[in-house]
Amino acid sequence: MALNPMKRHHERCREVRSHMSDSLDGEIAPADASAIERHTRWCFNSRRMLTNLRRTVGGLRALRDIPTPADDPRSQS
Repeated sequence: MALNPMKRHHERCREVRSHMSDSLDGEIAPADASAIERHTRWCFNSRRMLTNLRRTVGGLRALRDIPTPADDPRSQS
């Protein structure tokens, strides 16, 4: 029994979204990363999710470079 086009699309979206984080971390094959980019070119919801994930990951990566009080040798007495 063939899936209807909307159900097939939703399943593809779920599959793509499950690999987005790994793609941003460079942990998937280049062909799979290209498939994600290709899907997000025409799928608005997946593109929005990838954009938000990129912003979140970028913000978290930027936080790595900000010293914390625990990094200050004067605070360790």
